[in-house]
Amino acid sequence: MRKSLQTITRRTGALRVLAAALAILSPLAISPSLEADGGPRPPEDPFFHDGRSVVRATVATARDVRVVLAIAKDVLNHRIDVGPVDLVVDADGLRALAKSGLAHEVLVPDLGPVLRADFAARAKRGGAGGDGGVAGGGGFFDDFRRLEEIEAKLAELVAARPDLVTPFTIGTSLEGRPIRGVRITKAPAGSPGILYNATQHAREWGATTTACFIADRLVALEGSDPRITALLSRAWVDVVPVVNPDGYVYSWDVNRLWRKNRRNNGDGSFGVDLNRNWAFQWGGGGASTSPDSETYRGPFAFSEPESAAMRDYFAAQTTLVAHIDFHSYSQLVLSPWGYTTAAPPNAAGFNALGLEMRDAIQRATGAAYVAGPIASTLYVASGSSVDHAFGAHGVISWTIEVRDKGAYGFVMPASEIVPNATENLAAALELADAAVDGAVVRLSGGVPATVEPGLAAPISAEVRVMRGAPVAGGVRLFTRLGSSGAFTETPMEETAAASFAASLPAAPCGARIEWYIEAATTVGTARSPRAPGAVYATQVVATEILFADTFETNLGWSAGVAGDTATSGIWTRVDPVGTIAQPENDSADAGALCFVTGQGAVGGAAGAADVDGGITTLLSPTLDASNPESRVSYRRWYSNNLGGAPNADSMPISISGDNGATWVLLEDVTENAGAWVEKSFRVADFVAPSAAVRLRFIARDLGQGSLVEAGVDFVRVVAQGCPPVAGDLDGDGVVGGADLALLLAEWGNAGDADLDGSGTVDAADLSILLDLWS
Repeated sequence: MRKSLQTITRRTGALRVLAAALAILSPLAISPSLEADGGPRPPEDPFFHDGRSVVRATVATARDVRVVLAIAKDVLNHRIDVGPVDLVVDADGLRALAKSGLAHEVLVPDLGPVLRADFAARAKRGGAGGDGGVAGGGGFFDDFRRLEEIEAKLAELVAARPDLVTPFTIGTSLEGRPIRGVRITKAPAGSPGILYNATQHAREWGATTTACFIADRLVALEGSDPRITALLSRAWVDVVPVVNPDGYVYSWDVNRLWRKNRRNNGDGSFGVDLNRNWAFQWGGGGASTSPDSETYRGPFAFSEPESAAMRDYFAAQTTLVAHIDFHSYSQLVLSPWGYTTAAPPNAAGFNALGLEMRDAIQRATGAAYVAGPIASTLYVASGSSVDHAFGAHGVISWTIEVRDKGAYGFVMPASEIVPNATENLAAALELADAAVDGAVVRLSGGVPATVEPGLAAPISAEVRVMRGAPVAGGVRLFTRLGSSGAFTETPMEETAAASFAASLPAAPCGARIEWYIEAATTVGTARSPRAPGAVYATQVVATEILFADTFETNLGWSAGVAGDTATSGIWTRVDPVGTIAQPENDSADAGALCFVTGQGAVGGAAGAADVDGGITTLLSPTLDASNPESRVSYRRWYSNNLGGAPNADSMPISISGDNGATWVLLEDVTENAGAWVEKSFRVADFVAPSAAVRLRFIARDLGQGSLVEAGVDFVRVVAQGCPPVAGDLDGDGVVGGADLALLLAEWGNAGDADLDGSGTVDAADLSILLDLWS
């Protein structure tokens, strides 16, 4: 359905933004820490949240918001919208929720056993250990690390590459801990710089490991990865993994839920939210004046030594041009402003770059993030690092909220560390290149995989300057046929503000067109694709559409077959009602309909109409894919990362060449992209091409507590290939000198060069070939 969710309220003031419910407390011995006045603070006992539950309630009205805020011990979502909201409630709260009539489902009945099991596991492995990761990225990133291990990792990077890495300390925390970082560069003095920092909020360990991973990969890959090597030759990169060391230690030793620093507020409460304590627009919406609030802004801007140290860092780094402040969770790429929903200067540039960062993440791992301004995408938050960096210093600044979307929240499994960090490294490099080179180049129409023979193919690009100024006539398309030789340079025409167009050259069937785009600014030259020497490749082939179904009418699909066991979430062809697990719209082809697993009600819970109790099958009509070069393609949606047993299921998609008598697996989908994903397969790679091809999609709920949703749209059968070219004896798609050489080699004999069919290669065949050549 072409509709959007309506925000009911934004939490501001004292409304607390608390941690994910599955909080873990370290089993390690607790070292005494210091009160703000220097006195020792006694150790605190672990707290396992016994008797508390995690529930997902469905908010539809302002009354529902009031109920949620009155009942919840913790609100896990970053904001409360129409739709699902994750809460932590005690037994009384759970009973009150049931009496309220508010639709809800219990995700975790009792946190206590979960936390105690994790406590035992952490005790068994000692909470630490593992080798460094410079050589291969493993070891250190097999688990989360205590502060002392992170500091040792930074020292290891310095020792491994003293020519590349320099340590620094930006300041000291309230309890006297140094705030450490490393600078990674081979660039000359005065070069532009980028800062990646994390852990302003203590509990956000997924952000901490991301910053560490970025430093590790930059050091490990300098000299071997062309993109990283080029970046570090023209810019410096600073990484500060833990801005809030006191809070981070406390989250390990005492309270895994801890967010703020460890300021004694003098009223029995502790902590200031460092990311509400920055000076630019300090004291506005989304920051509390209440010391016991999780978003307490502090008594005045930069009241805390940690935020003040970062203030001094930004003031001192006069060539700093870009910044990411990593947080968790929600999978968001967030730009200014946070203090207001008004657009910032160069909003179009931030939008284009955010989409490029989002897309880089998806290319890296398939994860789906949402990009947009902080205030309108997440919530209003004044006094933040991103607003201060951009508003006070002009630094191109971002917050990235890393994985996930609530299945595990702040308590990321160790198995997610490397995938999470890998995708965010991709986003970090996208920002760095755009900021250093001065512009972002975004391909408005994407990269065409194929083009038709003999036709010039239009290419459009959005070019947004992020730093410096554009150079007149500086946007150019470079093309060549094949994989070697010089590129032909073509100026791109500015057809509208920041929109540029040119065309790939017309080429014969079978040719390969390699191409890239450059956009010159007064501070550098941006490139797409980013990596030095990288090119896009577009194949020239003839495409015949044999079958296309957008599901606006039913062309013979079967929803449900003998043997299906699902009790709900049966495949149905509808305009879908979106949830956190199910698409809101079809895949953007003509019309609005697609197949999804069950149709829920507007505002319904994610699990209200998901697949339950077994399997449900969607079967295609018989398709004619008898052409030897037939390909089948479809767009799919799959979600299985929510519920009590996330990622316990999969969706097998199969093909038959004998009208369903036998089946061959095309793919077994486990990817939780949170988006429509298009896949294409050559039929002959799986079954013999025939006029009796069928496709089968099986969504299944086999895991206890799984939440499974799936969708299918835009199914096509196409045939791609090149008809034989008369006179093309070497099969390269064109008639040329190589073909002439082959003809002369067969002169006087029978052979492929006998173009007139006389039985002998002779002058008549030579005349035909020369005519074809011309």
